[in-house]
Amino acid sequence: MVLLLALSIVFLAGFNLVCWYNLRQLRRIVPAGGISGEAAPMVSIVVPARNEEARIEACLRSLCRQQYPRYEIIVVDDESEDRTPDILQRLQQEYPDRLRLIRGAPLPAGWVGKSWACFQGAQHARGEWLLFADADTRFAPTALAAIVQYCRHQGLGFLSVLPAEEMLTRAERLIIPTLYVFYFGYVPEPLRRKLPSFHAASGQCFLIERRLYDELGGHAAVAGELVEDIVFGRLVARHLGHAPVADGSTVISCRMYESSADAFRGFSKNTYPAMNYRWWVLLGFIGHLLLLFVVPPCAALGGLAAGIPEWVLLGAAGYGLGVLLRAQPTWAFRLPRGQIWLFPLAALLLIGIALNSASWSVRGKLQWKGRFYRPPAEPLPGRLGEP
Repeated sequence: MVLLLALSIVFLAGFNLVCWYNLRQLRRIVPAGGISGEAAPMVSIVVPARNEEARIEACLRSLCRQQYPRYEIIVVDDESEDRTPDILQRLQQEYPDRLRLIRGAPLPAGWVGKSWACFQGAQHARGEWLLFADADTRFAPTALAAIVQYCRHQGLGFLSVLPAEEMLTRAERLIIPTLYVFYFGYVPEPLRRKLPSFHAASGQCFLIERRLYDELGGHAAVAGELVEDIVFGRLVARHLGHAPVADGSTVISCRMYESSADAFRGFSKNTYPAMNYRWWVLLGFIGHLLLLFVVPPCAALGGLAAGIPEWVLLGAAGYGLGVLLRAQPTWAFRLPRGQIWLFPLAALLLIGIALNSASWSVRGKLQWKGRFYRPPAEPLPGRLGEP
C-alpha cells in the first residue's frame, strides 16, 4: 500500500505541474470591437439540430444578432421528431436574410447523425471560413468578430473554442470539470504537438478555413465517428502540427445536458468510442482513476481506523494533490467550486460511465437521440490507443 500511495503522489505531483504549465499557455478570447466589411472574411455558421426544441431558439437568436458584417447561418434539421422544425420555420421567417434552413436527408449507412448534418451544412456554405456550433451554445454579440480576429492575429486556420459550461446538476459538476483535468493535466503542450493522437477539437464550437476543411475531407473523414470532434481534431493536428484551443468562456456559453441522467447517457455514448473500443485502454482508464483519485483518500481513512500513520500521511498527501489538480481548471475557467473536494466520487462516477459505455458497445446499444449505433468491425485509426 505504501508503494502504491508513493506512486500516486509522484504521478499527481507531475500532473499538477503539467496542468499549471498548460493553463498558463492557454489563450483567452476577449470581446472584440467592430470589424469593417472590407476586413471581414465571409463566415458560414453551421448548426446541426436534431430534437433541439428546448435550446435551438436561444442559440439561433444569439447567432442572428452577431455584430459582424459578413456571415450566414445554415441550420440543418437532422430529421427532428419534436417541435424543432416548427421553431426553425418560424425563425427563418423572422430572419430571412440571415438564416438558411436545410432539411437534412435520411442518414446514410456508415454515418453518424451529427457528422452527416455538418457535412450537409458545409455543402451549402458560401463562406471562406466555417464555424460549426452546437445547438446548445449561445453567443455574445461580439463573439464571431472576436473569434475571427483572434485566428487572423494568430495566423491560425483552425481554432477550437471552449465555451463557459453551465452546470446545474450534480453529475455535470462532477464530470465536466474532470474532462478539463484530462486534457490540460496529462500531456505537456510541447509534447502534445509531437503526438497528434493527444489532440482533440471541441465539437461545441470550432472555426476552420474552408480550404483546410476541404483538404481534410470535411466531416466525411469522420463519417462513422461517435466522437467526431476528437478525431477531427487529431486530423487537424496531423495536417498542421497542432490543433489550437482557446478559452472562449467570455463570449460563448453552453448548457450540455438538462439532467444528471442526460449527462450519464451522453458521456456513456462517447467514452468507450473515444477509447477506440479497446478493452485494454478501458482497463488502464479505470486503473489510473482508482490509483490516483480513489486509493489515497481510502488509504487515509483506513489508516486512521487501523492506526497506520504512514497510510494516513501518504493518503492525505495524495488526496490533497488530487484536489489541487481538480482545482486548477476550476480557477482558470471559473467553474463551480463546491465539488473540488469530491474528486474521488467523480472518479467513481466516471468509472461507472466507462463500464456502461463498454456494455452498450458490446451489446450494440450505443444510442443518442433515438438512433442506435454499432461499433465498427475493426478499430479505426487516429484515436486513443493508436499510434
